Amino acid sequence: MSELPGARITVEQRDRALRELADHLGSGLLTLTEYEERTAAVTAARSTPELAALFTDLPAAAAPPGQRETADPAIGFAILAGGSVAFALVLALVFGGWLWLLLLVIVLVSAPLVPAVVRRRRVSGQP
Repeated sequence: MSELPGARITVEQRDRALRELADHLGSGLLTLTEYEERTAAVTAARSTPELAALFTDLPAAAAPPGQRETADPAIGFAILAGGSVAFALVLALVFGGWLWLLLLVIVLVSAPLVPAVVRRRRVSGQP
């Protein structure tokens, strides 16, 4: 129903329009002044024709890339676990001490925490 001419725009449509304007600014199709004027017009727009008029002189936005296939974290953990077991056993046999097997326990306990720590650092902006 929101696709009808003259229909009121949704928050999602407004956000998409703002993202497209930012993309056009980033690609050099808009100056900063034009970008500011058009973003103000997007936030003031109430209907689809008003919103469409802001994009008549700009190329259509590229289709979003296909959905990335996310890797299964269990596979990465299994590879890490197998490598850790082999590494700890080699160290234990070469150096003759069972304490190297503690490395195995430390790695296997801390490995699931690493993605959460990395994600938290990305969100907070820390390097």
